[in-house]
Amino acid sequence: MIEWDKKYCVGISRIDNDHKRYIDTLNKLIHLKKNNETPDGIKQVLREMTNYVLTHFKTEETYMLEFEYPEYQDHKNEHHDFAMKIISYLDKVVNGEYEIAYEILEDLKSWLVNHIQSTDLKYIDCFIKNGLK
Repeated sequence: MIEWDKKYCVGISRIDNDHKRYIDTLNKLIHLKKNNETPDGIKQVLREMTNYVLTHFKTEETYMLEFEYPEYQDHKNEHHDFAMKIISYLDKVVNGEYEIAYEILEDLKSWLVNHIQSTDLKYIDCFIKNGLK
């Protein structure tokens, strides 16, 4: 299981809460994998994660546009690529490729840490300067 850690924190409560939800959803996948749950459970959690990331990304991107964040397009492209990857994983599981569950978990964990610690950290000053806390 993944514990919330300050390394996932950007200091903006709404976004930190979203990141906590990502970790909660990822922990559901870890639990399912550990307990050799049915593929239907994995599908359900991947659907939940897909819906979550699309909503979270829209939130971040809306702030970026509103605050005229200069690296908006690069950040949006990174979001898009990740969303397509999750959708691809879901498609694979729906089509019977359940053995990729470990690959999915490792990729989702790695992406979270890398995205928050590099890409998301870049917008903090802009967001805070524009009143987000």
